[in-house]
Amino acid sequence: MGNFIRGLDILLELILLTALLYSFLKAFKLTLFDLGLHPKYKRFVRISLFIIGGMVLSFLIAHLITFYPNRLLWITKG
Repeated sequence: MGNFIRGLDILLELILLTALLYSFLKAFKLTLFDLGLHPKYKRFVRISLFIIGGMVLSFLIAHLITFYPNRLLWITKG
């Protein structure tokens, strides 16, 4: 049961952090094009932001799986 709750907590936190990351990267992309970046660079910017987002997301997944506390151990230790 503790591992199920841990997995659910990790999934919920990943969803929240992914939504935050997506909104940040989307705002960055819109800001670049509002400041005058030519539309011919749109593909490069999209691929670059996709790679950056994937790297950050993989870091978050690894971090949460490795360092998230196991609730079952907290309950038994008291």
